[in-house]
Amino acid sequence: MSRPAIPLGRAARLGVATAASSRSVLAASSAWLVVLAAVYAADAGPPLPALAATAALLLPASAWATAAHLAATSADLRQVLVAADGPVRTLVADAVPALLWLVAATAAGVVANVVADPHPAPVSARLLGAVLHLLCGCVGGALALALHAGHVTRGVQALVVVAASLASARLPWLPPAGPVLSTWGTGEPPGALLAGWATGGPVLVTAGLLVVTLRCRRRR
Repeated sequence: MSRPAIPLGRAARLGVATAASSRSVLAASSAWLVVLAAVYAADAGPPLPALAATAALLLPASAWATAAHLAATSADLRQVLVAADGPVRTLVADAVPALLWLVAATAAGVVANVVADPHPAPVSARLLGAVLHLLCGCVGGALALALHAGHVTRGVQALVVVAASLASARLPWLPPAGPVLSTWGTGEPPGALLAGWATGGPVLVTAGLLVVTLRCRRRR
């Protein structure tokens, strides 16, 4: 007998409703807006380096918002979804609210740059800034998914996210923040190799973290 299927759209809508009603997700959203206000309270410099900086800061903010959404979702409900639809479809349902939050946070970051940064910049620079926000935010969300799937406690999750964010920001070769900051945070035109690693590195890290998440969920 085949397992009953729960429509993916219904599961995703339930996750979005849960995230929208979570005070922790609201706190993460408010903290992100405070970060943007702090960055642009004074002259943040040329738009692209400023966008690279806020993109790096979106890593921990996205991890916070994703972890808050996952914590607000009933563990029993998630087990039912895994049993009915499998870990892959359940992962997609969990990722939809995180991606929607990330898109909104990215839009806020770019709009803040357009409105508050007095320096002129071509549209292509701000489009690149939006891509950098999405890349860094995806790593943060995937990290939160992996830690949650591994049954790591919320306190330890916070320590891991902070440590990973600081390490990535300080090490220019460690994606996502390091290559983004060292490539576009200086204001100098990057080489093709560095630019490729700055964009491809976060994709590889995100993919690796999602694989870890699926492996952990299949063992449950």
